[in-house]
Amino acid sequence: MPSTEVLLAVALVAVYLFDSMQFLRIGEVVVLTRGGVPRALSFGGSFELSGRRPFIPNPLTPFRPDFRLGWDISGGATADAAVVSDEMRTVLRATRPLGWLASACAISIVLVAPIALAAGEQLVFLAAAAASLCAAFAGCLLVVLRKKELALSTMQVCSLVFVALVCLPCAPNLARAVALQRKWTLAARDLPRLGFDVSRSAEVHGRIVAALSTAKRYVAEESPEFKVIDEQIRQLGSCEP
Repeated sequence: MPSTEVLLAVALVAVYLFDSMQFLRIGEVVVLTRGGVPRALSFGGSFELSGRRPFIPNPLTPFRPDFRLGWDISGGATADAAVVSDEMRTVLRATRPLGWLASACAISIVLVAPIALAAGEQLVFLAAAAASLCAAFAGCLLVVLRKKELALSTMQVCSLVFVALVCLPCAPNLARAVALQRKWTLAARDLPRLGFDVSRSAEVHGRIVAALSTAKRYVAEESPEFKVIDEQIRQLGSCEP
């Protein structure tokens, strides 16, 4: 049977991975970013758990925050894609140094600390935990100082700080957690207007059409939602790159 130290090492990595995981409903999408701009879309995994699709971001890139958007199929009022794109870029600029601190947390508590535990190096483990705590504290301070720029409420800031300082394996996800506090809803046909790289336009269109086709299976054929989805697929097809 594995020793207590090895089990604790595994637990540190498992908590980090579970905390970074998201479960997406039909009508939700994750906008992946790179270099301060939207890069790709993900509608979750190919299987469902209680009507939700799991999404796990790259565990090696805690410095890249992603955004979780709703995409409307009811025909109701939605945000303007150009405005949302600008707001995303503002958040990405504000969280850039936070991403560096999140990476320092990840190296300390998700990489060095588990290895030290498994190897029985208690002093190295304590040093790694202390380094992670310092980086987490600095990240929390940055969130407090940039509260207005990040458009966070006092309750959101308190929640983010509490989780990062109390659960050190969750601290590497601080930049991601900050970005996920922002909520927007767009029409599915407007998702390509978020500013993706031209070389990925065909992939983005394909993913959106596939997601809309999947959503059609969950609504009645004579319902208004079915007609809205059909119309959005038609519009996406007419402007396909």
